[in-house]
Amino acid sequence: MEVKFNDCEICGYNKWDAQFSGKIRDGAVGNFSNDESVILRCSKCGVERLNESCCKDADLYTGKKYRQLLSQPTTAKGFLNKYDSLQLRNLKVLWPDSVRGKTVADIGCAAGSFLDHISGLTKEVIAVEPCRDYHYSLINRGYSVYSYINDAAGDWRGKVDYAFSFSVIEHISNPRLFLEEIGGMLSNNGKLLVSTPNRKDILMELAGDDYKRFFYRTVHRWYFDRKSFGYCADKAGFEVTRSICVHRFGLSNAMKWLRDSKPDENTPLPYLDDEVLDNFWKGYLESHGVGDYLYFELKRKE
Repeated sequence: MEVKFNDCEICGYNKWDAQFSGKIRDGAVGNFSNDESVILRCSKCGVERLNESCCKDADLYTGKKYRQLLSQPTTAKGFLNKYDSLQLRNLKVLWPDSVRGKTVADIGCAAGSFLDHISGLTKEVIAVEPCRDYHYSLINRGYSVYSYINDAAGDWRGKVDYAFSFSVIEHISNPRLFLEEIGGMLSNNGKLLVSTPNRKDILMELAGDDYKRFFYRTVHRWYFDRKSFGYCADKAGFEVTRSICVHRFGLSNAMKWLRDSKPDENTPLPYLDDEVLDNFWKGYLESHGVGDYLYFELKRKE
């Protein structure tokens, strides 16, 4: 399948190398796109990109359709019930930093689960979320709510001490511009913590195309590793002050992929349901940078 890509939004170069073609994940696990997709890698900055014709429009995120596509709760209460327990991972990465007395912003906060975990310490809380269905709940919990960064920038330019954006940058149309816009909201010593899937996840090598069809998805336009994200951050006026690799799944999940070409789905294989074994497995992958998720702490370059 031949697809013409435009100049890279991050570096402006226009030489792309093919990485994958075929049907990819479309929403919930087990659902795949009807059309063939193409993933190409920029030969200059190293980012990978899904061809635009297979990407979802920004309107998908303004209502219930995105969560429905993923078979996830569409109400604020349902979202909080599902995702509250997962915030421990984000809080562990934040440590040892503190948000006490600081003005914070969560960009793409959904129903605000992470904000609820830190708001008792903060001075001011800005919630940026395109899905209007969550706004009423966010406002009622005392947050300053905006649909987009540009909407918030007029009120908060140069005033945010710590910004967060978890699992968002892979969705948006221009990641470099996205980081630049957040940078405009930061105070002189402000920080930004970003997370995104790691395209060097070990299963990309071990499980081959079966896993790639699962990893690449129609709702993710961009695919980063440490080097390509660092390049994007640099072009946006940031330096990376910390880079953390996290792996979220136990060894049984990897073995299921190798045996069955599908995820664990909460049914561990015999003798592999062991916390000590899983902690070693996760720690080993994280130490080698091949866990499934990446976090980056950024500050603006002087």
